[in-house]
Formats: sequence, structure tokens, C-alpha cells
Amino acid sequence: MQERIQGIMRKIGVKEIYNIPIGKLQGNTVLATNGKEYLTVSQMLRAVTYFIEFIKNNFDINEYKYSVTLIYLQSVQLVLSGRKGKKPKKEDAHLIVDVCHELADLHSSGIDEKKSNEEKAVALKCLIDILA
Repeated sequence: MQERIQGIMRKIGVKEIYNIPIGKLQGNTVLATNGKEYLTVSQMLRAVTYFIEFIKNNFDINEYKYSVTLIYLQSVQLVLSGRKGKKPKKEDAHLIVDVCHELADLHSSGIDEKKSNEEKAVALKCLIDILA
């Protein structure tokens, strides 16, 4: 299940989400597909809500990087709910990758998986630097 969700999530571009005109998203709007599977706005909102609660319950959200990540996730919620959200700055995007990397490591089952998480985080940060 997790691999399928990751496959779908890779097909979602944050830039594309922010470029959708306000008011054009509905709960059943498909954000991404992967073969016969798809991810709707409603499913994404539930996932973002879960992610926000997980961070609040498991981390000291007074730390700057977690606060930036929460603000970003709330911005995604706004956009998916048909309101205006703010795109993250390059520096903030790096912090968001750090938080996602830490969360992935919490769920990792071994050293190999943690190494893979680290490689993905470094690749994402390089991509952010190239595109920003």
C-alpha cells in the first residue's frame, strides 16, 4: 500500500497544484493517477490533515523547521479547498524536505531503508536548488 501511495505522490507536482485556478478543485477532482489508481482532492486533504496532526503530536512544533512545514501543509490545504495558498520559498522547501526525511526515518525498518531515505532527501534538495 505504501509503495502505491508513494508512486502516486511522485506524480503530483506541487507547482501544478498551486497553478490550478481558485475554485476549480472539487473533492472528487483527481490530482494524480498511477495506472488504475488515483488520488483525489479529498484523499489528499485527509493525508495532509493526518500529516499535520502527526507532526503536532510527535515533534516540538516550536522549532522553526516544523513550523514552516505545518504552514506549508496548511497552505496546500487552502489550495485544495479552493482558496489561495502561498508557495514555499527555496529555504523553506529545504526545511520541508528535512521534516519529511525525519518522518520517513521514523517509519524505516533498517539501515538500508534509512540510507535510501537520505539519498532521496539529498536528491530533492538538489532538485530544489536547480529549479529555484
